[in-house]
Formats: sequence, C-alpha cells, structure tokens
Amino acid sequence: MIHSFELFIPVNDKDIDQLFFKYGIKVNRYRYIPAAIKQLNKKLKNVFPAYAIVRTWRNLQLPGIWYLTIKVDAIKLLNRGTITDDDYDLIELDIRKFLTYHFGLSYHFDYHTLTRIDYRIDVEVPNPQHRELLFHLMEKYTLRYAYKEKIKWGKDKNGDPFKYETSQYHKSKSTELIIYSKEEERIAKGEPIEFYDKNIIRYELRLQNRHLNSMKRSGKGGKARPKQLKVYFSTQLMKEYMRKHVIPIVHTGDYYKINEAEKIISNSSFSRRKKESLRKFLVTISKGTIDTPLKKPKEEGGISRPTYRQYLRDLESLGINPILIPKNLSTKNYASFPSFMENPFKI
Repeated sequence: MIHSFELFIPVNDKDIDQLFFKYGIKVNRYRYIPAAIKQLNKKLKNVFPAYAIVRTWRNLQLPGIWYLTIKVDAIKLLNRGTITDDDYDLIELDIRKFLTYHFGLSYHFDYHTLTRIDYRIDVEVPNPQHRELLFHLMEKYTLRYAYKEKIKWGKDKNGDPFKYETSQYHKSKSTELIIYSKEEERIAKGEPIEFYDKNIIRYELRLQNRHLNSMKRSGKGGKARPKQLKVYFSTQLMKEYMRKHVIPIVHTGDYYKINEAEKIISNSSFSRRKKESLRKFLVTISKGTIDTPLKKPKEEGGISRPTYRQYLRDLESLGINPILIPKNLSTKNYASFPSFMENPFKI
C-alpha cells in the first residue's frame, strides 16, 4: 500500500543541537547545513535504517523555532512488503520512539504535517521474459496524461544521461508515477536484494506537497483532506488514486498479439463495422504509440477523442489491453515472445 512518506515537524534550537550532537556532527564545521545533514544521515541509517533527515530550517519570525522534515521508509521499518491499514499504529509508535530517542519526547508527532506520500502496488512477475516484454510494451504508453509527462531519460550520480530500461517515469509538479523493477533498482544502487523484492515490479504513485496542499483546500477541486499521515494511510484511498492516475496510463486488459486479439474481437457481440474499427485502432497503436490515433489525420486512421475513449472502453470490456505484443518481436535475450501475457497490474 505505502512505500515511504515525509513528515514536517516543528522543533526548537535545543532539539536541533541535540540531533547533531547525538551523532558527533559539529554543524559549525560545515559551510552549509545540507552538507551536515548528509553526514548525519550516513550515521543515522546505521541506527535507524528506515529514517532519513530531508532538511532543516529556522523560522525567521519565531526565534528558537526550527522545522525538520523526516523521511520514513515503511517497508524497511516493518521489514516486509505487505502493509495494511492495521499497521498504522505500529508505524506511529516507531516514529514516536525515533523522536523520543533523539529529543527525549515524542509530542512533536502530534503537530506533524504530511508533505509527501508514495503509494505503491507491487506485482510479482516470476518469468524474466515477461518482465522484459512488459517494459518493452511500456514504450507505447502515452507521453502525457493529467499534466504528467513521460520521461525516457534521466541522469546518473555523475550527471550523465542514461535511458530508463527497466523503469517507466511519468512526472508532473504535483504527482509522479514510476514503474520499475525492484531487483534492478537494488542492483543499480549496489544494495542487497531483499526477500520481498524478488521478481517484483513496482507501480509507485508519489503525491508531492503541492498535491497534498490542493487536497487540503475545501474549494477549487480540494477535498478538505487534512495533511495527516493517518488520513492518507488508507488502502481505499490508495486504490482511488491508482484508478485515477495509473489506470489511464497502463490501461486494463491482458496483452495479446494481433491474431489473438482478433479472435476475441471476432467472437464478441460488436457489429462487423465496430470489429473492423477496433482492429484498425489496435494496429494504428501498434505501429506508433497509444497517442497515435489522436495525432493522425482522419484519412490515415486518425479518430476524434470521444471515439478514442469509446474504443478504449470497448477493448476494456473484452479484456484486451490496447497495446499489442509485436508479432515478430525479438531481443538479445529472446528470439520470440508469447502471443499472450496477463496484465500484472490489478487493483
């Protein structure tokens, strides 16, 4: 349900001094606070591997008051992949222990503000051929949805560009969707592969502070939803977000090659004209991307947005994903691929 989250809490001068003193960090030796925090986190993770300090800053209007943002990895904290609503009390208790260890008291949590939360759905794909095929098909996903832009390239730790081979990244200013192989991520970071990472493809939706602020408002599309961990620590809410932000990008239905999809369409109750239109729709996407039918002129197979949406609904009713498995696909690892693959993403 949840991967990680960030909390913003008010502290005082003494708390900040004690935090750095606890790990032998002399802040005055550093020109910038972020450098001191980086050194602090190196020592902190040896004691509290599920925690990290994101940033600290002083309130210029209220003397003696500081703010601290902490990041908590719920999976590392509980040491398991399955997290449910019932785990909230365990997580709150652990955060209070963390605060008590550093500040002597845990009342800071009572005044916390949630500034980010990363929802996730982990799916197990044991077959490595299917995992490779899945990431190949993701190349056909839409370039933009709900202000989220698909990012194909990133930068490594040295600032050099690299292509996301086993991940798919869609980003906006308020939410981010990243689909990635947990094993490959561990390998890339030089970290051990945990038992709950084996064969896992993660669909992770990150809600940034900008989105949480908009949801806090009572008007202009807001939900009057408090920025509190307990409010967002909800499987039901996570599923609502996944349906709204992820399904329109990955779509429902299983993956087929064109000949298998044609059999299902042919046996459906749709009219002959609709069957032919759906076939052409699939072929157009297969030759381009999921966006191609909207970009082409009508005489070249292009369609209107209402028709586009209707065709997606028609395929969904048949259990067919609009992205086909290429007929003659081959890679350096596999000479061919199956005619059918179950869509692992299910809510």
